[in-house]
Amino acid sequence: MKIRDLEEIQLDGIKEAANIGGGHAATALTQMLGREVGVEVPKITVVPIENTPLLLGEKVNITVAALTKFFGDVTGRNLLVMRDEDAKIMVNILLGRETTEDVVFEEMEASTLKEVANIITSSYISAISEFLGLMLLPTVPVIVRDDFRAIISSVYLEFSEDEEYVFCVETHFKFNEPKSELEAFLLLIPDAEGLSTMLKALKLL
Repeated sequence: MKIRDLEEIQLDGIKEAANIGGGHAATALTQMLGREVGVEVPKITVVPIENTPLLLGEKVNITVAALTKFFGDVTGRNLLVMRDEDAKIMVNILLGRETTEDVVFEEMEASTLKEVANIITSSYISAISEFLGLMLLPTVPVIVRDDFRAIISSVYLEFSEDEEYVFCVETHFKFNEPKSELEAFLLLIPDAEGLSTMLKALKLL
């Protein structure tokens, strides 16, 4: 089965697991920072992979993305994507800097983003794993800062075979101190066999 062939009831099952993942991510980030972080999942959609750059806006060029593969009962990959300016604010918050401070992406900044991406993607993968009763094991994220079209083209060519659609989990991060709301998109791309395994676990196939 392919993502584009999903029925509404099948998509609802995946949405429920992703919402649980958002809650896990909020808890993990709060523990990491020692202050409350809100994570909301306002929307989950199925998007043609060629249209994913439009999620960030037509004028957005440079983005920061974290690529994670997952293995086990289901194989596939996650791509967590943020606008460059949101990624910079996130780095400053995590490193205790002023949110307006300029950011140069060097080793410390990349390492900080990698840690956050690892928490977020692992939270989603863990939630989906528990919800479905399947074993899913994520790899350590690889951080890339580039034009998003170049990033998604690389992911598509390396992994996607004939799959042309992805799950898109829109995610909002809310910080109270300092007050900020940042947006990210988690693109979940299971392989075709893995998608069927997930739907069977949900008793929807």
